[in-house]
Order: sequence, then C-alpha cells, then structure tokens
Amino acid sequence: MTSLASRLIPNPLLAGSVQQKMTPHQVAYDIVNATNDISAKSAITVDGTFEVQGRDVLAELDEMRDALMLIKRDVDMEAKYPKLKELKDAYAAQLAKYKTFDAIKDSK
Repeated sequence: MTSLASRLIPNPLLAGSVQQKMTPHQVAYDIVNATNDISAKSAITVDGTFEVQGRDVLAELDEMRDALMLIKRDVDMEAKYPKLKELKDAYAAQLAKYKTFDAIKDSK
C-alpha cells in the first residue's frame, strides 16, 4: 500500500496546478491557501443551526465567550464613546474578582 505522500495528487483548487508529490500537510495547506483567493464579497449564510460533528458552532462560541467572561461589545459605539470601553474593562475586572471570591467562598 502506498502512502499519500508517495502518490501523485492533483490539486484542482489552485489554478494552473500540476500533479505533484504532496504530503497530507501540504494538501491541507494548499486547500487553506486556495480559499484565500475568494473575494471579500463572498459569504456563507446558514439558516438554522450550524453543526460540525454534531456540535452547534454558535452554542460553542457562546460557551467560550461565557467561560472567558467576555462581554458582548458594540465596537462602533465604543469608537464613538471611548468611555464605554473603559467601563467595559472595569466591569470585566470587577466581575472576575466577584467570581473568584464566590468560588473561594463556595469551596469552603
């Protein structure tokens, strides 16, 4: 049985590509690089949930944001009103203190 690296693999994602010996890493790299050629006007729209291997991507992102104690931001408003960013940072710092205090208090 021959390995992927020893076979000739066509790379149809890149214009003008020729068959060449490629490792699995190079194949993945070429696929990623080929997607960089997509124009900025391209978009992917998903109506409903977007799942990867049975996991809801937006739910996962929400959980990560919550775990990192990130506050939902409005960047445009922060640019217009710089005090908003200062308040958000102060709130996040105070919230982290309270969560740490509660965790210590509840562990006793």
